[in-house]
Amino acid sequence: MDSSRVLIAVVLSIVLVVAYQELVLKRFFPPPTEQQQQAAEQAKAAKAAQGQALGNGLSASASGVAAPGASATVAVESGQQSVAMAPSGAAAAERTVEVDSDFYVAVFTTHGARLKSFTLRRYRQDAAKDSPPYEMVQIPPGGHLPLGAVMIRGGQVFDDRDLSYATAAPAQIKPAKGADATAVFVAKTADGTTITKTFTFRASSYVFSMEVVIAAGPALDQIGVSMSQPLTAHQGYYDIPELQADVGNKVYTENEKKLKTGVPPVAGAITYAGFGDRYFLAVFLPSAPTSGMLTMAYAGDEAIARILFDGAARIHSEIYMGPKLLEALEAVNPALSKSIDFGWAGILALIFLRTLKLFHYIAPNYGVDIILLTVSIRIAFLPISIKSQRSMMKMQRLQPQMERLREKYKDNNEQLQKEMVDLYKRNHVNPLGGCAPMALQLPIFIGLYEALLNSVELRHAPFIGWINDLSTPDCLHIPGLPQLPMVHCHGLPVLVLLMGLTSFLQQYMTPTSPDPNQQKMMMLTPLIFTIMLINFPAGLALYYFSSNLLGVIQQYFLNREFQQYAPAT
Repeated sequence: MDSSRVLIAVVLSIVLVVAYQELVLKRFFPPPTEQQQQAAEQAKAAKAAQGQALGNGLSASASGVAAPGASATVAVESGQQSVAMAPSGAAAAERTVEVDSDFYVAVFTTHGARLKSFTLRRYRQDAAKDSPPYEMVQIPPGGHLPLGAVMIRGGQVFDDRDLSYATAAPAQIKPAKGADATAVFVAKTADGTTITKTFTFRASSYVFSMEVVIAAGPALDQIGVSMSQPLTAHQGYYDIPELQADVGNKVYTENEKKLKTGVPPVAGAITYAGFGDRYFLAVFLPSAPTSGMLTMAYAGDEAIARILFDGAARIHSEIYMGPKLLEALEAVNPALSKSIDFGWAGILALIFLRTLKLFHYIAPNYGVDIILLTVSIRIAFLPISIKSQRSMMKMQRLQPQMERLREKYKDNNEQLQKEMVDLYKRNHVNPLGGCAPMALQLPIFIGLYEALLNSVELRHAPFIGWINDLSTPDCLHIPGLPQLPMVHCHGLPVLVLLMGLTSFLQQYMTPTSPDPNQQKMMMLTPLIFTIMLINFPAGLALYYFSSNLLGVIQQYFLNREFQQYAPAT
């Protein structure tokens, strides 16, 4: 068997796996352009005037009855429109309560007792040094704030978005270390229902708690909490928010397209439910009760997740709002680590991510840490790699004899196979030896890809010089240079070009088949990878460049060894 054909198949398989992310998801379903986003914003304003579903579009009369056009159903449906609870009196002036924690600054408003702003102190909007803190609360025009209270009566959904809550909390709260700080909000509806929301905060944690107590008023079928968020794409490589949940030990990840099509409710023990993007997460973690129903939908320009509980008058839930930092997630609940999507190579990705963080204690620069990780992986696979390359070299030396055998026995395939096997045995060559070890490295390739791609540690992490963000594509800005095809800025992707150059050099130094067509195909592989990596995060390009550079050095010494081999017989 010609091992070069198998090698080509393995290489092309790797290309196809990576190409799916870049050429299918990114090219055929790209994030909206700036012009498209502006058009979308205009459309949002128009939709907001017409009213929105899921708590966005209907108002209630003073008696709490739905306005015309609001249809009541006997059961809560996914995506069902909600009715704003009617207040017991005139709306009071808005007050805000600011919570100044070590990790975040949260602003609550008395209008709905909801979260108006949640900025993370340790993360910025972009890589610029003067960039403001990262804002977790994103509100589309006509949208509504997260952390709402929901009541179900007679199949109709009511929420508290229009209620004016009263609070005795000061304008600013600063939790002290080792002590909790609370803010209590109370509101009454026209039908006599009293809703109390109590938020509890800690000094150094991305977790705070929310308790909702419903008292008096007509009987209810269910009560619940809600979180809403637009699912518009963020800056960066394929960073699009999704609805994320773990219900009944099953992970649900629903994107905008699925939610628009319609996602049925799911019931069971709810570990977490809310929204997450590539780097950040905002979810409920119900603690009393824990078993309920999650409804998921998208309406207008806003997705919503409602957690509903039967026969309850009180709900207590922890809320995590912060980065998808592995140790922070696991400290809250080990199941939260599922919110980081590492794909099918998740176990390997976790190993690589933990190793990367271990190296960060040695060298506090994630670019250097990626290089150290690359060296470690090359060392770990050095025996397999050397064995593979030696086998390929031996196969190359046998090519003249193999061609003579093919010519001699071109009409006798059975005899040809016997002679080939004999040739391999005499020269101690395994025809699959050059390819099988490479196939074993495919999971490593995918695992490392996922680890570097989904690591919040690399977000805005600088390396050297112009590379100030390892989570975004590499681009050395050059004034006056026109924007090149597929390059996201007016500059050059230096790391990617170096990666392509070293990949080409390594391929040039590697023994190949004498077949001209196969040689051309193999030499095209570096070009394909270079094109694909142009819009990959710089951290990935740095890994491939470092790996290729080490591969060139290794190939150089193996080629010197190859020259000392005795002629094939």
